[in-house]
Amino acid sequence: MNCKTKPCSINGCPLNNDIPMMIHENDMKKAFEILSNTTVLPAICGRICPHEKQCQGACIRGIKGMPVQIGKIEKMIGDSSIKNGYCIEKNKLLDEKLKNKKVAVVGGGPAGLTCAAFLAKNNLKVTIFEKHNCLGGILSYGIPEFRLPSDITQKTIKKIIDLGIEVQTNKILGKNIFIKELQEKFDAVFISIGANVSTKMGIDGENLQGVFGGNELLENRNHPDYRNKKVAIIGGGNVAIDCARTIKRMGAKDVTIIYRREKEQMPAETKEIEAAENEGIIFLFK
Repeated sequence: MNCKTKPCSINGCPLNNDIPMMIHENDMKKAFEILSNTTVLPAICGRICPHEKQCQGACIRGIKGMPVQIGKIEKMIGDSSIKNGYCIEKNKLLDEKLKNKKVAVVGGGPAGLTCAAFLAKNNLKVTIFEKHNCLGGILSYGIPEFRLPSDITQKTIKKIIDLGIEVQTNKILGKNIFIKELQEKFDAVFISIGANVSTKMGIDGENLQGVFGGNELLENRNHPDYRNKKVAIIGGGNVAIDCARTIKRMGAKDVTIIYRREKEQMPAETKEIEAAENEGIIFLFK
């Protein structure tokens, strides 16, 4: 709380959340208000952000001991805001140049939701166009329930929509909505359609039957029957871990994560790797 350099906020947090003030505040509602200045997804970010590599990884206390558990504190504040019905407040001061301006946000994932929320906080009129029948993007369709409960996601999204945002679902860019059409109706258009196509490895055999992209599996949930089968996952990030833990739950006999480097070099968070190990996931390293 008395840290002078604040590396957790300045260097560690991509959003520059005012972490020392958030932690210093004993009033949960005020702590939520502080967080709301820079993020509208605290209950979600508190669960899935890579804290070990970002804010907690930059914490000065971690040099000689245990860093402040920033992720758990953010999660607690976010959950409290849901439980107690804290609202995201609109800004009182409005730039007259923005008055009555309308913005279209294409894509209702974390980027689109955040953009829409901060525009609506400044009293702009915002409409989100989403291809699925509910908002969330990767939050709803890419991250497993055991890591991010769907009720937390939807209750967090409701706080954002309650800012007065209009939502149109089942709208697919290039099929039933078009950029030119949006430009004619809105003063600005924000495109946030995600990056949910798996990266190819560029090796022989990756297009064979029985080979799947992790992102597509998690988003589309079009899984084959894994029961009593042996499954190999190539990769060492959180998507690989999510796939492995999901497939194990779906009845696979053995699930093995194959990573080209050492365990210490895996981009996945330590807590996710440990959870996978505890669930019987096998790891093969260089």
